[in-house]
Amino acid sequence: MEHHAQDPEIFCPANAALNLLSERWTLHIVRALLAHKKRFNEIAREIGLNPATLRERLRALEEEGVVTRTVLGVMPPHVEYALTPKGQALNGIFEALADWARTWMKPKGAELVDPPTDDAADLVGGERGGEAGGERVGRL
Repeated sequence: MEHHAQDPEIFCPANAALNLLSERWTLHIVRALLAHKKRFNEIAREIGLNPATLRERLRALEEEGVVTRTVLGVMPPHVEYALTPKGQALNGIFEALADWARTWMKPKGAELVDPPTDDAADLVGGERGGEAGGERVGRL
C-alpha cells in the first residue's frame, strides 16, 4: 500500500491523528493525564520534559480539543490539565500498544518467547510453525 503526501482537499483521519500524536512527547503527555488531571510541573517531572516543550505540546493538544487547561484562582495561579472525552478516547491506543508490547517486546536482557500462534495471525505461503520459511503477517 503506497502512502502519498496528503492532498489538502482529501481528509485522511489516520494521517490527521498521526500528525497530532507523532510530535515527540505528545503520547507521553496524554498517557500521564489518563489517570487524572495534573498540574504543569507534575507532568514535567513525571515524564522528564523541559517546560518550553511541554508548554508547546499542551497548547497543541488544547487547540485540538484533547486537553483542557484550568487556571485555579489562587496566588500564585496554578494551572491544571485534564483530558477531554476526546483525549480519554485515546486510552484504546495505549491498551492496544500494551497488548502488542506484551507479545512482541522484551525487557532488556531477557529472551523473547515466541508468542502462541492463533487464528489472528496468518503465515505467508500457508505454512505453520516456521516451516518452509513462512513469515508472520498480522491482521490490521
